[in-house]
Amino acid sequence: MSIADRKEREKEEMRRNILSAALGLFREKGYDGVSIRNIADAIEYSPATIYLYFRDKNEIFAALQYEAAGVMRDHFLPLLQIENPWERLIDFGRRYMDFGLKYSDLYDLIFIIRAPMEHVENQECWALGMTTHQFFTQTVQTCVDARYFKSTDTEAIAYTLWAYVHGVVALFVRDRMRMYPPEKREELARKSFAMFTKMIEVL
Repeated sequence: MSIADRKEREKEEMRRNILSAALGLFREKGYDGVSIRNIADAIEYSPATIYLYFRDKNEIFAALQYEAAGVMRDHFLPLLQIENPWERLIDFGRRYMDFGLKYSDLYDLIFIIRAPMEHVENQECWALGMTTHQFFTQTVQTCVDARYFKSTDTEAIAYTLWAYVHGVVALFVRDRMRMYPPEKREELARKSFAMFTKMIEVL
């Protein structure tokens, strides 16, 4: 391995360490509880070292969002094998919910925290998200074409479906289900989704 290759590998390892530490702190303290200084403390380097790799905290979180969007995209890849559009649509919702319940921290990064929204225009993670959303919308359109819905307003149907599942997941992710026993919360979310799938044909 050349000196240049070794330096590049070391640079990538440091970048990974920074992102891993930031994600760990985010899980523990939330976005507002993460700072350049406590990331530096977690990896036992000076804050100045962090700035060699990232301009600021928001750039770190933009990188975390990009990685989270990639995990979410990969979570949906098995849907490509489902030919029946209705079955694919139902499994889309099921996988969306599974992702949110299993990777609540990543879901929070992508869909709930407001920062770092100033990176929207130049962040590749939004291209990943748009690709996934387009696949979802195309699935809805195929269901509309096959007359699975009474309505032909594909955009409104897609938005309604997404808004419902996002709402269920967001309540779970942000711990807003405290009125229900902890052991019942995930079960209730899944039962609600099963009920919803029986209702959506009236749209």
